[in-house]
Amino acid sequence: MVKSRNWLIGLLIVVVVILSMVATVIIYIDPYFHYHKPNENLYYDLNNERSQNDGIIRHFNYDGMIIGTSMAENFKTSEAEELWGGTFIKVPFAGGTYKEQNDNIAKAIEYNPDLKVVIRPLDYAYLMDDKDRVRNDLGSYPEYLYDNNPFNDVKYIFNKQILFDICLPMLDNARAGVAGGVTSFDEYANWMEDAQFGAAVVLGDRTEYKQPETIQPFVDEVKEMVEANITQNVTELAKAHPEVQFYYYLTPYSVAWWGSQMELGTVDRWLAVEQYAIELMLECDNIHLYSFNNEFDITSNLDNYSDECHHGDWMNSQILAWLFSGTDQLTQDNYKDYLSVESNYYRYFDYQGILTNR
Repeated sequence: MVKSRNWLIGLLIVVVVILSMVATVIIYIDPYFHYHKPNENLYYDLNNERSQNDGIIRHFNYDGMIIGTSMAENFKTSEAEELWGGTFIKVPFAGGTYKEQNDNIAKAIEYNPDLKVVIRPLDYAYLMDDKDRVRNDLGSYPEYLYDNNPFNDVKYIFNKQILFDICLPMLDNARAGVAGGVTSFDEYANWMEDAQFGAAVVLGDRTEYKQPETIQPFVDEVKEMVEANITQNVTELAKAHPEVQFYYYLTPYSVAWWGSQMELGTVDRWLAVEQYAIELMLECDNIHLYSFNNEFDITSNLDNYSDECHHGDWMNSQILAWLFSGTDQLTQDNYKDYLSVESNYYRYFDYQGILTNR
């Protein structure tokens, strides 16, 4: 009986020691930056947005941030720094909703009082979202990395996959002489390497744009949804933090996207939704609101796009320059003229022509 008890105690001690060693290694390296910024003698690959972005927001040094969906992944922080000065981070959430993005901007303001500039594309297709929608279809968030509950950190510090697949290889690289550092934010999440562009890619096997069976109206239910989404996930934070300058823009989708909406009978509704969202955002002096939908030489050239919505990184570079210079900024004085030009163009565009001319 005594031997059995001693054996169990000895086994428990061994288990505790092993777990302590695992936890010590993961906490010291901290590949997701949950506890601290990167160790200078180790090299960190940025390759997991949902796991690493919260730690970047918490612990990195910055006074500017770029956030958004995959529409923001090709931005280069080096270009933003050349224009605005300071130090930028890029924390995109591919497919992330307005709520997901806004929640992380709020965290950045909470953790970093030095934050002065936020650059964010407002995905046009998300304007009508429910205010609380999150993308659970993309996999669950590692909530233990986002909260301040130390007890659920066991999912991180005792994680066998993190230890063997990330931490130990990082230590091996350091022993092999790999210099410490972090993937540059210019490269982080950039998807250009595998992308293809042009009409053939964007249009696929489409042979026609059909006439819509019905026209979808801008009903009160939709208006209420837009108001709730924009208020909660865009304007409230800006009003609460006048010290931060928000550079927001409506994403410039291609004419092929507008053709699909024309076929669905939703163009009029989208234009009404956009107008209402613009009017809500223009109430905030520190939201610098832009739209590049009227840069028709861009949106009608499908060589700029890898699908109906996503454009190449040269457009991200151009957008930064436009944001800084004030090109295509929407104001109380010009937004109705902008909407009129936009409406006339996309309502009456020759969509069949992009099929015959590809």
